[in-house]
Amino acid sequence: MKLVPLQWAALVVVVLDAVVVLSSFATGSPLLPRSANLVLTVISLALMVAAVFLTRGGFNFDDPTLPAWAVAVAVVALLGGALLFALPLLTGTTAGSLEQDPAVLAANQRGWAGLAAAFAGGTVLYAGVRHPK
Repeated sequence: MKLVPLQWAALVVVVLDAVVVLSSFATGSPLLPRSANLVLTVISLALMVAAVFLTRGGFNFDDPTLPAWAVAVAVVALLGGALLFALPLLTGTTAGSLEQDPAVLAANQRGWAGLAAAFAGGTVLYAGVRHPK
């Protein structure tokens, strides 16, 4: 089983998001500026759109293009990213002054990186069970 280039690109985004999240947990401050959060999310959305248009064939659950390690990484990225995005919204962590508190900025960045990781993980899974015409 060999990954397609679209899946490799999505895995690169997942790794970048993981570095951003781990850095914000370790240092307590954001690693990237706010605009970079938007860029990561837009890249993840663009990968998802590309997956939809590039893999217009039918579903192929019998012969997916994903090795077991890629499935594990994608599932963790999808579920963990969704949790990282939802957690600050549900707990109200980002309700402080964004210019003043680095912890609030880090929580906000973890949320955006989580959203980008969820989209990228979903792209890896989606492209793995679809096959081109």
